[in-house]
Amino acid sequence: MSNKSVNTKDITKIAIMAALVFVATYLIKIPSLNGYTHIGDSMVILSAFILGKKEGALAAGLGTALCDLLSGYMQYIIPTFFIKAIMVIIICTIAHNLINKNKFAWIIGCILGCAFQVLGYALFETILYGFPAAIASIPSNIIQSIVGIVIALILATALEKSNVFKKLKKV
Repeated sequence: MSNKSVNTKDITKIAIMAALVFVATYLIKIPSLNGYTHIGDSMVILSAFILGKKEGALAAGLGTALCDLLSGYMQYIIPTFFIKAIMVIIICTIAHNLINKNKFAWIIGCILGCAFQVLGYALFETILYGFPAAIASIPSNIIQSIVGIVIALILATALEKSNVFKKLKKV
């Protein structure tokens, strides 16, 4: 959200993307060592693509934190909000500021954003469960990230080819 006032259209886009993040995270959960693996990262990444840094971070953080709340993973609510929000900020910063705005920049941003996510959860889980358990959860987080990137890129390509992406995307 830039220096201008927040309008209804922005709030609606944030709410819709937060709902999509929640649904993709909540509906398909594969239990893992310290929680669950899901396809919600695809919608987190799509939030970055469509909404940009601030709005995307808010939608991603809210959607995933709500999922943790309703799934009974209370200890993860706050860390998840910040980890997913920072993930979106990293993706957008790489794609918009450090590298020219092209598909390669988005892929690099996604890889670095997801790497931050894996590291963020590993650090948090080290505090909660100890180092060995945190290390054991890394492979499932990496797989979740890779699947999320692939799904997001497929969806973004489809949205772009159908000209829907241009209408949704916030420039």
